[in-house]
Amino acid sequence: MKKIVLIFAILSFQLGFAQKIGYIEMDRILEKIPKFQQVNAEIDSAVDQWQSETDAIYQQVEDLYQQYVQNQSKMSDDMKKKKQDEIFNKENEAKEFREEKFGSEGELYQMQEDLIKPITDGVYKTAENVAKTNGYDYLFEKTQESSWIYTNPDHDLTELVIKELGLE
Repeated sequence: MKKIVLIFAILSFQLGFAQKIGYIEMDRILEKIPKFQQVNAEIDSAVDQWQSETDAIYQQVEDLYQQYVQNQSKMSDDMKKKKQDEIFNKENEAKEFREEKFGSEGELYQMQEDLIKPITDGVYKTAENVAKTNGYDYLFEKTQESSWIYTNPDHDLTELVIKELGLE
């Protein structure tokens, strides 16, 4: 008897509180936004430039080290120390440059915050409005990194968001 009451209670709870859940595929939406493509190209260009500069500084470190190794037998202790300090300082310069550009508070992060975040925030706001308009209680973002085993295409709001953004 207790089992029947428990099963009835669970079914009543599930039926009485059914909720509508939807999802969007952000990548599909973003690939249709020209401004996002432009901003992404701008960021990629900056990253390529910074990476080239970083590689050049590290190449200088390597060149200094190779010169040191080749000439250390001819150097006095004082000269060795000077060269070691020069290599150490150049390596620190490279690390600082990389951190300045790619670090958690670096220029890349700042560019993403300034240029990409307003676009994604606009998409999220539009998606929220579409979900509310269509009676959805929850809206999730489906990405390649997420672990979705199955999604019912009937609950995919991606195309509605694309239409709402005027990107057809």
